[in-house]
Amino acid sequence: MVGWNSIQQMKAFRNLHLDPNHAHPEASRKADGPRLVHRFIKRILSFARLSLYCLALAILLGNVAAASAQDQDQSQNQTNSQDIYGKSLEDLMNIKITSVSKRPENLSRTPAAIYVITQEDIERSGARNIPDLLRMAPGVDVAQVDANRWAISIRGFNDLYSDKVLVLIDGRTVYTPIFSGVYWDQMDVPLNDIERIEVIRGPGGTIWGANAVNGVINIITKSAKDTQGATVALGAGSAEKTDDEVQYGGKIGKKGYYRVFGHYADYGSLNNAADQSDLDAWQLWHSGFRADLNPAGKNSAILEGDAFTTDAGGLSTTGFKPNALNTQIYDDKVTNTGGSILAKWSHTFSTRSSTSLQFYDSYYSRVDSGFPEKLNTADLEFQNHISLGSRHDVVWGLGYRDYNDDLGQGLFVTFNPAEKNYSLFSAFFQDEIRLTDALRLTLGVREEHNAFTGFEDEPGARLSWAINDKQTLWMSASKAVRQPGRLDTGVMADVAVLPLPGGLTDDITISGNPDFQDEQVRDYEAGYRAMITPKVSADFASFYSFYHDLRTNEPVLNTFTFVPPPPHLNTLVTWTNDMHGQDYGAEAALNWSVTPRWKLSGSYSWLKMNLNLNPNSQDTTSVAQEGQSPEHQFNIRSYLDITHSVSFDTALYYVSNVPAYFIPDYTRVDARLAWQINKWLQVSATGQNLLSPQHIEYADLYQAIASQAARSVFGQIRLSF
Repeated sequence: MVGWNSIQQMKAFRNLHLDPNHAHPEASRKADGPRLVHRFIKRILSFARLSLYCLALAILLGNVAAASAQDQDQSQNQTNSQDIYGKSLEDLMNIKITSVSKRPENLSRTPAAIYVITQEDIERSGARNIPDLLRMAPGVDVAQVDANRWAISIRGFNDLYSDKVLVLIDGRTVYTPIFSGVYWDQMDVPLNDIERIEVIRGPGGTIWGANAVNGVINIITKSAKDTQGATVALGAGSAEKTDDEVQYGGKIGKKGYYRVFGHYADYGSLNNAADQSDLDAWQLWHSGFRADLNPAGKNSAILEGDAFTTDAGGLSTTGFKPNALNTQIYDDKVTNTGGSILAKWSHTFSTRSSTSLQFYDSYYSRVDSGFPEKLNTADLEFQNHISLGSRHDVVWGLGYRDYNDDLGQGLFVTFNPAEKNYSLFSAFFQDEIRLTDALRLTLGVREEHNAFTGFEDEPGARLSWAINDKQTLWMSASKAVRQPGRLDTGVMADVAVLPLPGGLTDDITISGNPDFQDEQVRDYEAGYRAMITPKVSADFASFYSFYHDLRTNEPVLNTFTFVPPPPHLNTLVTWTNDMHGQDYGAEAALNWSVTPRWKLSGSYSWLKMNLNLNPNSQDTTSVAQEGQSPEHQFNIRSYLDITHSVSFDTALYYVSNVPAYFIPDYTRVDARLAWQINKWLQVSATGQNLLSPQHIEYADLYQAIASQAARSVFGQIRLSF
């Protein structure tokens, strides 16, 4: 589906009327084929859900029979209940992170704008998916598009695919080079298995490479050693009708561990702006495994894999030639299957030297708006870390990635060529130089060769000054690129039909540009991180970014034709790199341990953007991107342990208006009440969007109608033993 950036003004000319019963004939014919397959899959999922309930009942009865009076004792509850954080604020400031330098380093000393969402944050937020978790990170803009899609960006340029943010799971990129972005409905990671989410605001190209322009989201899962035993979670609610998960972890010999899981979720439809059902209900089935072999030894290995399938819908507009002005509404089915496998070997030579070799292969097959796409990604990466003398800490590596895609013909999108094989070669080097005990300078560069623009370099420099053991001042300068994708270079899409005087029409078609170049950013940042008191910590970052060669859509050809009838004007538009601009702003995060049982956390983000066309540009729409993200965002979260076994957690989020989408500001409140009955049984209830029945967070996409985020409640029973 073509993103908003290229057609936001064109779509304003279109008059949409909502008639979900009037389906587009071509779409109906395409839906007849897979109908039996969909019905068969739904039956399998229903059987799987029934099996989960039966297994949960058996586990519950078995544990009730085996439970002793000691398990019910209050002191045992106190021992087994999770304290608010289990760690002091100082411990959290010194948590080990890996996303900035690809090696462990203390958060407090890291010279970058980074926010860590911990496992405690994840559990106590009550969030049911990764997008909702990301709302708590400063600088991150999360907008729900419909029941199964989200637009997520960092520091501006928010769009359905948000092509300037790189997302990883355990070092495996989930960024698709076809539409340049992330399919968030394919991003299902069991939340209980996430160790932490590291969110870098600002470029990460020196370490992670292309497309890490405005940020990196690195989802790091727990070791299988930390998820031993069985867990069954059964949940149901108003928006998420069903969410069931079963997991088991065991040992492999004396030095190995594994876990396997299965997850099924069924989401109901949301309403659109006309308060009619958007028919965007969806179902997800996801299963996977992870094995950790000799995790504490000199030689260790990780093997993990997963498989998923989704079945979703959503109202879309026909708007296809030759009857585009007679717009109709139909239910656009989105089907999706895929999976991945990852293997990583690590060897520790000493406390000063280690190396690793990682390989992964991922595949998905997706149909959206009648457009079938298949993508297989194979990636091999070697990395070495070595300390040289007393002043140099070096990380370097080599990488090779191979893409194979197969793109069919959709209702309004085709690609040329339809099949393509392309590769990415990379090498990076980074050295942290200890100038003094308090002052450290990090210099690095990454060289990449891609199939679209050839060689690109992404250098970076970071300086940190540990004022004392409680305060760190840092600054950085870096360059990053967003390399072209298949959308930029090979798409052919019918995007709009505009009425002209005399009953004529102008059919707008966008064509990819094989000469499209990298988009670039040069970013400058400064920040301050401190333990103000033993109970209060603060993190502040400011940035100024300069963008070059941003994508614009330029008219290149106007022709008048009689075929197909009626006579009409054809306008051909292509992508070029004729826009530049700046954005600047600041972000702050604060943690306050009010009492041993009550903690407050919060963050604030301010963003200002200014985009300008090059003198030769005739684009009339792309500058509007400077209004695609809110200028102000803040959140306040409260984590309260009422007793040792009962917790009550709340969160308030505020998002200012989004001018480009005509979306007013909104405030959202979420709350979660949990009772840890004993060491193996927990019940919880979560409410989301409690202030209003529903609100809009995103505008209509091209050919698709946005939904409203709705008030919802969700209850869950979790058994662990």
